[in-house]
Amino acid sequence: MRDEEPTVTLIISAHNEEKVIKEKLDNSLSLDYPGKKLEIIVASDGSTDMTNGIVSSFAGRGVILHSYNRMGKTGIQNESVKKAHGEILVFSDANAMYRRDAIRKLVRNFADETVGCVSGQLVYRRRDDCAAGESEGCYWKYEKYLKEKESALSSLLGVNGSIYAVRKEDYVHIDNKLISDFVEPLEIVRGGKRVVYEREAVSEEEPSVSYDKELRRKIRILTRSIRGLLHMKSLLNPFKYGIFSVQLFIHKACRYLVPFFLATSAVCLLALTGRPLYFVLFCLMITSLALAAVARLFADVAPGNKVLKVVNLIYYYFLVNYAVTLAWVNVMRGSEITVWTTDRKGAAH
Repeated sequence: MRDEEPTVTLIISAHNEEKVIKEKLDNSLSLDYPGKKLEIIVASDGSTDMTNGIVSSFAGRGVILHSYNRMGKTGIQNESVKKAHGEILVFSDANAMYRRDAIRKLVRNFADETVGCVSGQLVYRRRDDCAAGESEGCYWKYEKYLKEKESALSSLLGVNGSIYAVRKEDYVHIDNKLISDFVEPLEIVRGGKRVVYEREAVSEEEPSVSYDKELRRKIRILTRSIRGLLHMKSLLNPFKYGIFSVQLFIHKACRYLVPFFLATSAVCLLALTGRPLYFVLFCLMITSLALAAVARLFADVAPGNKVLKVVNLIYYYFLVNYAVTLAWVNVMRGSEITVWTTDRKGAAH
């Protein structure tokens, strides 16, 4: 792409976001990108609160409202792309606040014609009063490390749903039941383009405020992600997709199978407790479960405690794998999770 400042359409997905949508639009209008080349669309997914009214009040500043009947994030993105005029599509969430140069940093990657999609970096704002958010932040640091390495090796396996960009000509309209920030980049890879990570394009969000809310969020995301991987299973063919298929198998397929590995390991250790080494490993497993139980009991008492931080990470590990297990149950039952709900704490961030 020769133009260093291509036209961009920012598509903001929203459902009942009256607490944060004004701040998000103020944030979007203050971005360091030429106003004449930046189209801002809010895709409202059946909002029943004041979201649509607040967005409409920004019409004089160029913000466009597309209000849809409830169909889920992927569906409203598909429909909004049809109405977008930008060469580059940037997808965002209502609670994601961009740093001023975020879009400029995203689009610079499209100077490489082999790039079809770019993921920015999601940063969780620090919360010392929230053990769930603290654990989530630690996990996300590890995830970002993997994203950087995957991008350098071949291509990203998924993008940050709150900040990613796609060439409009490369965008693939996917089924509304699939998770867009995982399946869309996979479709782009299947189409022969690369998906890269831009760590300097930053979006900031508040972390989850409790383990219960984090569990519900994980179940929803993982159910759709597992279904997405099954839908895109052809990419697991290493003879056609080379190292990318190996990355996909190790990072995603194996991760989704961890609960089965853990259950098998537990049964084997129990059967082998008569041998000293396996007895020690079995005791370590029981200790880990006990520590996770302690973390659950004291998570809201002293989330900033350094000792409990380690224990909280153990609990978070088991919580995530419990969520994976329930997600597999949803998939095997044929349960579909197309829409999402918001649970914003207090006023706008």
